[in-house]
Amino acid sequence: MSRNGKIARLNSIIRDELNQRLDNGEESTTLLPWLNALPEVQKSLKTHFDSAPITKQNLSEWHLGGFREWQIRHELISQAHHLSESADEMEESVETHLLAGQLAAVLAARYAALLNSWDGEVEAQFVEKVRLLRALNQDIALLQRTMRQASQHKREHEQAEEDREKRIIEEVKKETLAPIWAKMDQEQYELVLGGGERARKLAEVITAVKYDLPKPADWDEWKRKKDAALAKKAESKSKSQSPSPTQSKPVKPQSVESKSTDTVQKEVE
Repeated sequence: MSRNGKIARLNSIIRDELNQRLDNGEESTTLLPWLNALPEVQKSLKTHFDSAPITKQNLSEWHLGGFREWQIRHELISQAHHLSESADEMEESVETHLLAGQLAAVLAARYAALLNSWDGEVEAQFVEKVRLLRALNQDIALLQRTMRQASQHKREHEQAEEDREKRIIEEVKKETLAPIWAKMDQEQYELVLGGGERARKLAEVITAVKYDLPKPADWDEWKRKKDAALAKKAESKSKSQSPSPTQSKPVKPQSVESKSTDTVQKEVE
């Protein structure tokens, strides 16, 4: 249920302390001055209620509403906690997973005793005893199924917790050993890449990616400078390889007069 009263709008820390003090039996005569003097309370009252203080009536309404819900919640949590403790104590002294089967065995013995004493006559008393034993048998069967399911859930939970612990241990091992393996691999990568600063930087990045480690702090700056140097080198090489422009001499056409007589004669023919 959503509440929007003066106390309901306070933060959970203040509400919990108020509920605890109410649960201890503290009276409004001390609670109200304490509440209204808190800076957080004054800020909330100013924002939502024109600075009107929390009154005895407000506290009384909260006592019947929000405080009662808080009490019920804590009672349920406390009961669940005690129930869990009782179950743990019982498991220490009783094999609970066999308990339903043991009850079934006791019931079977009751059936046997009843049939042993039966003279073959179907009397009302005998029928009533059989009916009662049948009802108990149904209850025990249901209890067996419930306990079997609970036992399975417990095993699954324990297995999940065990797997989680193994994953945590493996992660810790990996985080601890990763820098060591990375250092060893880095030396090998440097040799393969030919050595030098560039090989060292590349080896650092390769091992960082491989072992999920942070890349070197100066990698971005080094790569930026390296890329700029390569770009400048490529541009310089491109300029050196381009052909230099030369001035071509125009070819003047020969006039008819300049041709030899034989050439002209051949053209006419």
